[in-house]
Amino acid sequence: MVKRVAFLMVPLILWADIVCKIEEQRIICTYFIDRSDNSHGLTVEFHWYSPKGGDDRVKVFKVPPYHGSVYDYRFLPGRQQGRWKVVAKELETNKSASTTFDINNSDDEFFAD
Repeated sequence: MVKRVAFLMVPLILWADIVCKIEEQRIICTYFIDRSDNSHGLTVEFHWYSPKGGDDRVKVFKVPPYHGSVYDYRFLPGRQQGRWKVVAKELETNKSASTTFDINNSDDEFFAD
């Protein structure tokens, strides 16, 4: 039974190129890289697209050779409500992945003194 569960989990991880989750007042998006395609290191851009614009961001990361993931995060408080889109692009290979998520409420209490 344990072997069957492990076998089913591996394809799910391989299919998910970018995953976002909300954790401790942060939105964390992780982009998964095929380690065999990363023998020389990669440059990955994260593009955050807010629902109405005005809160978009691009951030660039250098990923060392043979590393299998890179992540970016934004603080949840103060973010626009609605559907967000995040795109991760490998500049050397032109591979990209995208995902969307919804923010239904934003609590500014996190920034209170």
